[in-house]
Amino acid sequence: MPARAPTATSRRQRGALAERTAERTLRRAGHIVLARNWRGGGGELDRVVLDGETIVFVEVKSRHAGFLDDRRPVSRAQQRRIGAAARAFRSRYAVRHHPFRFDLVSVSGDPRRPDHVEWTRGATAPTGDAPSKPSEST
Repeated sequence: MPARAPTATSRRQRGALAERTAERTLRRAGHIVLARNWRGGGGELDRVVLDGETIVFVEVKSRHAGFLDDRRPVSRAQQRRIGAAARAFRSRYAVRHHPFRFDLVSVSGDPRRPDHVEWTRGATAPTGDAPSKPSEST
């Protein structure tokens, strides 16, 4: 029997659990959380963290078999909204001259006990928002 698509409520719950899982991963790596679900500039930033002197805008994706296209986890429209929100954040907190980057954390399986957490540094730089550090993947 094929899996059923998750409902809107269960997607929100999965998303919230995936964001907490991603945050634990980021904290374990020594990152400091500056903001959660920050809204501004017409977009939302799942997490904003500090990696040394670098501000990192983190997009979190919850992967559930058959319901997320792995080829393009962040659409161009999402990238534009993330970029607009990042510009608003940098302007609002007067950190325009700080180095920054965009990371993607993908949580696969049950977010409470994920099968896999993939963290890609420098993954989702929106047009006109080139990261200040070279891209790295883990």
